[in-house]
Amino acid sequence: MIVRADGTASAPPPPATATTGASTTGEQAPQAVRTKDWQLSLHVVEDRDTTRVHAVLDADGKVLHSDALSRRNPRDTPAPAVGDDFAVGRALVDLGHQLLRAGVHSATDPAEE
Repeated sequence: MIVRADGTASAPPPPATATTGASTTGEQAPQAVRTKDWQLSLHVVEDRDTTRVHAVLDADGKVLHSDALSRRNPRDTPAPAVGDDFAVGRALVDLGHQLLRAGVHSATDPAEE
């Protein structure tokens, strides 16, 4: 499922296919397209003025976790959706940082070769 910023959603596009090998003109044909499905799970709990999120990303068998929260300032009007936005956003940013650190580590670790 693809969810856009405006809230609309659609099914993902079908996977593209290509062939491998040399063509009759001697040119190298493009490599086959490889697709992956990563699963993201968000568990959101609202408790009075605090919203907690536990995010789990299964990235092709590499599982990352993130916990985040947001709290309403007592002077602000209650707005649970805003707390959800902040808490989920913080959890996703943390997952993004974890992915970037893992990528840097993989790219610079000579043991990975």
